[in-house]
This record gives sequence, structure tokens and C-alpha cells, in this order.
Amino acid sequence: MKKLFRIVLLFLVLIIAGSGIVAFYTIFFGGRNVAVPGLSGMPVVDAVSMTEKMGLLVRIDKVESLQPSGVVVSQWPDPGTRVKKGKIVILKVSRGGDRQPIPDVRGMEYGQAVTRLQESGFDVGDIVRTPSDNRPAGIIVAQSPASPAMVPPGRKIDLMVSLGPPRTAGRVTIPDVLERSEKIARQIIVQSGLKVGTVRYEYTLMTPAGMVMNMDPKPGKTLLPDQVVNLVVATGKKPEGEPVKLPGGPTVEDPASAASSGGTPAPQDEPAPDQASSQASDETRGSSLPAPGDKVARIRYQLPPLSRPMALRIEIVDRNGSRVLLDRQAQAGEYVSLDAPYEGQSSVTIYLGGEFVWQDRYQ
Repeated sequence: MKKLFRIVLLFLVLIIAGSGIVAFYTIFFGGRNVAVPGLSGMPVVDAVSMTEKMGLLVRIDKVESLQPSGVVVSQWPDPGTRVKKGKIVILKVSRGGDRQPIPDVRGMEYGQAVTRLQESGFDVGDIVRTPSDNRPAGIIVAQSPASPAMVPPGRKIDLMVSLGPPRTAGRVTIPDVLERSEKIARQIIVQSGLKVGTVRYEYTLMTPAGMVMNMDPKPGKTLLPDQVVNLVVATGKKPEGEPVKLPGGPTVEDPASAASSGGTPAPQDEPAPDQASSQASDETRGSSLPAPGDKVARIRYQLPPLSRPMALRIEIVDRNGSRVLLDRQAQAGEYVSLDAPYEGQSSVTIYLGGEFVWQDRYQ
């Protein structure tokens, strides 16, 4: 009986020892090598199924990516690497491709920047206010994340806002609000610790309506807090009967009907007898001057401050139809001067960056 018990006990010991040896060999030395398949670009479900069928284990890490949600972006080990069965393969899987560019709001007034960010689908995060020698109060100095960048919509964008130049002996440096809209100019002046005084509206063809043309005192000078800054703002509404000075010409009663060079009123639809021969000679010489029956629209436009070049398009419509006068990239502050002949009545429309900015009518 004892002999039988010893035989059974020895048999059990051999079984246990053999199982341990097999397990040890399988873990550290056993299993045949397999080549890791290429999984990038596959749906994660298919990638996991393929990997597990090959006897490999899978770990999934979610990452930000422009790829659709659930797509394998990258893997480790690399495709083709030979590994033992039971090896872990790490898959980087996209959280989703719903990302969009952050607008660049540096140089904008704070309220304008907030509106721009919200219209683009972003929220405003932390606001840091700091003195700045070269940025008026209320202007965005920096943003985080910085543009250009692609981030998910709803992401909070942190802003650094200028407090303006540090005060010297208690005096405030007058901010430069030239070529800014009246609304933005008012906000900048108030945030600087000053007040807006009188605002005079001046009709002009050189500056878009609503833009600040002049200011008194001049930018860079200093005032005591709560003192006033007076503004001159461009308007597209011509005062009744008031003469207007055209750039490059004398004062006339109706700038829309001024001639292209001397500033004298353009002839009406019927040319004068003494002009008929002039017209014929001009045509004989191939002159580029407008025909005497034409009127001339004198178009003067100066681009506002821009962070980058933008598409500028100018169109005119008269009784002959619509035509494009200008369509090209334009630089910040560039001054555009065009003389466009037209017949009957016409309207000139200016688009900047694909958006309407100004329109004027000519009789």
C-alpha cells in the first residue's frame, strides 16, 4: 500500500513539475514568432480582432487626431516586426476628427476678439491683463493656443489683454485709434482711462465709412485721466450742397461727376459740338481717355490695418451691366485709386476678404 502511495505521489509531482516547465518555457521562451500586421488606418474593432486571432494582446490609447473617431492612427511595434505570441501591441486610436482652425485675434479689441472667437465656435478662457508699450489698452497682445492651430470646437482660448503703456507721472498715453472703426476706437479710448469728446463726421471718398480719420490730441501724447480725445470719422453720406475736396483735384459740388483729370464736371449724355471733333481725334489716336458721353467714378479706398494680405474686389454696375474693376490680394494700409468710366447711374461695391465693406452711388 505504501509503495502504491509513493508511486501516485511521484506521478503527481512529475505532472506538477512538467506543467511548471511548460508554463515557464511558454512565457519566456515558448511560442513561435509572428509578424505584427499593419493596423494604421483600420477601424479599431477590426484591428483588435485581427491582432487577437494572431495570439497577440492589445492595449488601446485614445489620442487627439484629425482622423475620424475609432480609427487607428499609429501602432507599436511597427508593422512587420516579429514578436512572440502573447506580446502586447499598443494601438493609438483617434478620439475624433472634429477640429477646426483657431482665428488669430491678436491686435483686435477685446470685445471684437471675443465675438470673433465665439462665432468660430470657441469659448474664452482665462484673461490676463498686462501693460504694453506698443499696444493700446484693450487690445489683444497674445492668445493660447496660438494661431495657426487645429483644435476641437468649444476649446477655451486664453487671452492676454493690454493695459496700455504704463502711466508716467499719473498721465495717460493717448492710444492710436486711427483707421479703426468708431465703435472700437471709443472702447479703446475708454479702456485707456480717457473719454471721447466731440465726434465730427466728414464725407470723403478716401476712407471707408465709419473709420476714424483724425484725432485730437494726436496719438502718443499724454493727458490726465478722464480728459477727452476728439475724433473725426469718415461718413459715406454727403452733406446737402456741401462741396467736397477730391484727392488730386479742386473742390467740386459733385465729385461723382468730376472729370478724370482736371476736376471739371463731366459732359452729359449729349456731347457739346466742340467736343465731337476731340472725340474723333481721340479715337483716331487710340486714346484711353473716357468718351465724352461717359461719366467717371473716382474710387479712393485705403485698406485698414490687417494681420495678413486679403483679397480685395471692386465691382461697378451701370446701365451696361456689371464688371470687375479690381480683384487681387492687397496689403494692410494700401491706398487704392481707380477712375472708372460709366454711363447713366452706377454703384461701386468693395469687398475685402469676401465680405462687403463699402458701397457708393454715382449719378
